Amino acid sequence: MSSLPKPPVWLITGCSSGFGLNLALLALRNGHKVIASSRNISKTPKEVSQIEKLGGAWIELDVCSPNATTILDKATAIHGRIDILVNNAAYALLGAFETFSDAECRAEMETNFFAPLNLCRHVIPRMRTRRSGLIINMSSTAGIEAKPSRTMYSASKFALEAFSEALYHEMKPFGVRVLLVEPGAFRSSFAENMTVGAVHQLRSGSSPGDLEKGCQAIFDVALKTGQAEGMEEFLRLPLGKDGSERWKVKLKDLRKTLDATEFIWSKTDHDDIAGQ
Repeated sequence: MSSLPKPPVWLITGCSSGFGLNLALLALRNGHKVIASSRNISKTPKEVSQIEKLGGAWIELDVCSPNATTILDKATAIHGRIDILVNNAAYALLGAFETFSDAECRAEMETNFFAPLNLCRHVIPRMRTRRSGLIINMSSTAGIEAKPSRTMYSASKFALEAFSEALYHEMKPFGVRVLLVEPGAFRSSFAENMTVGAVHQLRSGSSPGDLEKGCQAIFDVALKTGQAEGMEEFLRLPLGKDGSERWKVKLKDLRKTLDATEFIWSKTDHDDIAGQ
C-alpha cells in the first residue's frame, strides 16, 4: 500500500457509539481529520459535540438510503478526499431463523453487507487513481464461526468477509489496502442494536474486550505504527482472546474435515490428471 497523506482523512460510519465513536475520537486526538457519521444526529448531541470540539465533522448518513452516495460526495468535499473509509455501521438480527420474515432478513443484509459494498464502490475509483487508500470493514467473529440464533447476522458477516478478501487482492496492485477487523465480545452499546435482547453478556457489561484497547489496535495496524510498526500486512485483524479462541476452534474443525474426507475428495478428479 502506498503511504497515506498526512494527516489522513477518515470517514467512519456508525459513530453514535462503540468502535465508531471511539475510533473517531482516537484519530482526532492523533491529529487526523475525521468525518464521523450516524443515521440520526439528533440522538447523540453529546457525541457530536465531542467530535466537533476536537475539529472533526459529523454528517447524517443512513448507509441504506438511496442518496447515501450523494451524501458521501458532500462528505468528500469537506477535505477534498477520503483516505480511510471505515464501514462500521451494523446491527445484529438474533433469534430462531424460522421466525424471521423475508423483510427482516433482507434488511440485515442491506445494512451489514450491501451498504458497505455501495460505499466501497463509491470511494475506490478516487483511491485507485491516487494509488493510495485504506478500506476498513468491521466484521465480527460471527463472520468466522456461525452459532445458533445468529443465522442472518453471521450470513451478513460471512458475505462481508468473502467480499473483502476478494477486494483485498483486487485492489492490492493499485496501492489500496483492505483490512477486515474481527472483534470478539467488547463492552459497548452494540447490544442496543440487537433486535433480540438475548445476549446477557453484552448487556451486563461483562464482555472481556476493552473498547479503547481494541480501537488502539485498529489504529496501529491501519497506520502501521505503535505496536504494529514493522508488522507484515494482513487482510484480517482478530480482536480479543475470546475471538481468537473461536478462530482456533474453526481452524481445527476445518482441518479435521479436510483430513477426514480426503479419501473421498482425492478421488474426484479425471483419471488422466489424477496423478498430477
